[in-house]
Parts: sequence; C-alpha cells; structure tokens
Amino acid sequence: MRARHYCPTCVRAREHSPSESGDFRCESCGEPYSANFGGTAPDGSIERCAFCGHRAFFVQKDFDQRVGCLLLAVSLGLALLVGWRFGWIWFTPVLLATVLVDWIVARRIRAVTICYRCDAEYRDIPLNPRHRGYDPHVAERYAEKKTVRRMR
Repeated sequence: MRARHYCPTCVRAREHSPSESGDFRCESCGEPYSANFGGTAPDGSIERCAFCGHRAFFVQKDFDQRVGCLLLAVSLGLALLVGWRFGWIWFTPVLLATVLVDWIVARRIRAVTICYRCDAEYRDIPLNPRHRGYDPHVAERYAEKKTVRRMR
C-alpha cells in the first residue's frame, strides 16, 4: 500500500507507507498531522482513512485528468486536420480510432481510492466493494471545509 497525504494548510503532498504510522509535520509549512494505518479490512482494502479517520471513500482511475483533457483536444484536432486534408469521410474513423486507444489505456490503468474528507489517496490496495465512483452528494458534506482549506 502507498498513501499520499495532502497538507490541509499548504496542500503539499507527501507519500507514506503503512510502516510510517505516527505523528508528522509538513515539510513545507510545519503543520502537524498524524497517520494511523490500522483501518484496513482483512482482505487488505481500506476501511478507515489513516489521516482523518473517516470512512467515506470514492474510487477513480489513477490518471491525471488534465492529461486526459489534453489527449481529447489533440484527438479532436487530429480528426479535424485529417478531415480537412483528406476528406470529411475520414473524420469519424479517426475519432473512433482515438476512442479505441482511450479504451485500451483506460483498461490498463489501475484504480485509486480517495478519501472524501481529506483527499488522501491510497494506491496498490485491493478495492473495497463498498467504495463507488465519485458522488457529488457525498462530496458536498465536506465541500465547505475543503474550500476553506484551499483558500488559505
């Protein structure tokens, strides 16, 4: 298991392993925080957040969304270029080819479990069947605290 904690004050990330339980300080701002990796299920999946103690998690693909949007824009630009240069009959096949490439890439990328409250990320663990995709209704419970934290 690998866990990434984000400082609530300066939003700087730090990687942790389960052997690093205890009290820590942010390397950037000195804000204290603690980690307790005892909240795992018998199958190794995460049950309780090691940093905030909450049980609300969601699962998503471990892929940078900015890169995904860039790839989407590049594929659209490529399809437009090919359609303009070689005839608009080739616009749709180019888009379908990029959809196929995107599907292959998405099948190979593993999932990451993320805490709704503190945004801690857990990698290389079995997925808990109770954790679903991102739900804005659940995230709304923690939105005010996150907004205040990120405005500092």
